[in-house]
Amino acid sequence: MYHSLKSLIWLYVALLVFEGALRKWVLPDHADVLLVVRDPVVILIYLLALGQGRFPVNGWVVTISLLSVAALFASFLAGQTNLLITGYGLRTNFLHLPLIWVMASVLTRRDAENIGFALLLMAIPMTLLMAAQFRAPMNDILNRGVGGEEGGQIYGALGHIRPPGFFAFITGPQLFFPLAAAFFCHQLGKARRLWLPLVLACGVAILLALPLSISRTVALATLLVGTVYLGTLVQSGFLRAGLLRIAVLVAVVGLAASFLPIFDEAHAAFFSRWEEAKGPNDEGSGMASIFARFFGGSDYVLDVASSAPLFGAGIGMGSNMAARLTTGRVGFLLAESEWGRCVLELGPPLALGFLGFRIVLAFALLLHALRRQLHARDPLPLLILSSCAPALIVGQWSPPTILGFSVLGAGLCLTACQDAPPPAAEDDVESLENEDETDDDDPDETADAETGEPGSDTEPEHR
Repeated sequence: MYHSLKSLIWLYVALLVFEGALRKWVLPDHADVLLVVRDPVVILIYLLALGQGRFPVNGWVVTISLLSVAALFASFLAGQTNLLITGYGLRTNFLHLPLIWVMASVLTRRDAENIGFALLLMAIPMTLLMAAQFRAPMNDILNRGVGGEEGGQIYGALGHIRPPGFFAFITGPQLFFPLAAAFFCHQLGKARRLWLPLVLACGVAILLALPLSISRTVALATLLVGTVYLGTLVQSGFLRAGLLRIAVLVAVVGLAASFLPIFDEAHAAFFSRWEEAKGPNDEGSGMASIFARFFGGSDYVLDVASSAPLFGAGIGMGSNMAARLTTGRVGFLLAESEWGRCVLELGPPLALGFLGFRIVLAFALLLHALRRQLHARDPLPLLILSSCAPALIVGQWSPPTILGFSVLGAGLCLTACQDAPPPAAEDDVESLENEDETDDDDPDETADAETGEPGSDTEPEHR
């Protein structure tokens, strides 16, 4: 059962990465159902964790429960009668959040590293597919949208779409590559466990994906991870001793990427998009544009809060699901920015509590990660947090990919703050858990063992 919990978490990660491929190519006729394909997995994880006593009941989970109940009552007071929309809103805001602490309860530090290594290795086929999508025409099968729609991807620049890889849209690479970069930076340090040529190949894939994506968010988010890593080197005193080696490795990665034929073409498209996004005073460029896009502009959020109904329009009303059910088309009924959506859905008081919860959660993770860096000189939690903190605080959670990476990143960050047990000790822990589960599942066998009589010949569950 313990192994089953870990397997389900791995399944959650796999579905997060390949959900778009299922919705675009494998099962396009069931794209709407696959939108919530990870929800049954999450519920099953919770049920198994409850059965094993591994479901954490702490202040965070209690707060999530109280906020969800308050949001439900506020929706009824707001006059929201569509239970499907209300249910979708509740699963968007609250269902996946407890998984953060379940991951930290079930997984070990080594498990978190293994998940990260898998994501890092996944960067190679992801970038290869993005390169093929970049070169392919907009109506090519590789560039199908959700439901198999031709030309269903977002236009980038110079006749190229923004290639999403295995994801449904470009929002996937915007969160995947910063997280992969976090584990790449971790591999550059003393704790490197993967084969060095393979690590360098992953680095080339990540670097090449930045211009291929034609997305400023991908580049800036990955740059943030690199900046945090440089800061950890300075703090740990590793800068002088390890800078030369890291500089050589990064130079090899950059040189290898620059020699690839597609690099120049992708580079031109990326900077063409950057120039097109600039306004007359360059207000569309850089971090200011990304900040304004996420928050919707501080003035806009304040205006929304001052005019929003006390109980909002009802949870879920700002989602694409609500737009499709009420208007027949996908769009934003309330607001495109996450903070604006929350204020208009929940009402200012409850939105303040929900958004405050997300900010406090990110700050708490930051304290855990800083403590790990200062005491153990371990940069991994900080690197993971830097890749997911923007999505955790201001990311649009209605799209399931953004929600999934917010939860996954936070869960991996919290898990990575643990000490990695020696392999032998970890095996002993699992053996003891196997014995406990066997004793609980078959009391007759325990009684037989105490009396010295032969017990059942049923084998314990293999993990």
